[in-house]
Amino acid sequence: MDTNDYTRRIRYALQLDDAEALRLITLGGLSASISDVEAWRSKDSDPGYKLCPDEAVSALLNGLVLDRRGPPPAPADGKARPEEPLSNNLILKQLRIALTLRTDDVFDAIQAGGGKLAKGEVGAFFRKTDARNYRKCGDQVMRWFLTGLAAGRD
Repeated sequence: MDTNDYTRRIRYALQLDDAEALRLITLGGLSASISDVEAWRSKDSDPGYKLCPDEAVSALLNGLVLDRRGPPPAPADGKARPEEPLSNNLILKQLRIALTLRTDDVFDAIQAGGGKLAKGEVGAFFRKTDARNYRKCGDQVMRWFLTGLAAGRD
């Protein structure tokens, strides 16, 4: 999946219009315009298509977390954590945090979207990358999750 697909599917699942998406992106720390937001939800065959940068998806997710959960607690050591590169695991983790989902809820959404995974496999998506049981989240799992999330919101 490309970043436009992520943006489009997340917005559909959460029922976010352009104005709300722009507000969340701005809250997440990225300056954008309404025309940018419209272009970022376009498909590559649409005339107004513009590739959505990774920073915009990260800003949308960060803004969603800030809007729904508030600012994160300050780190104990006083050092800011480095920003992780955009990945399916990070997107899944950010959505789980923003929507206050447990691993069981994520599992249920994946099942509702047509996925066939064990609960342990779903929990492995949220582990640190160097953990023994870490599992990389694939595009199909993200499609199942976002489809199930949209079905649960209807």
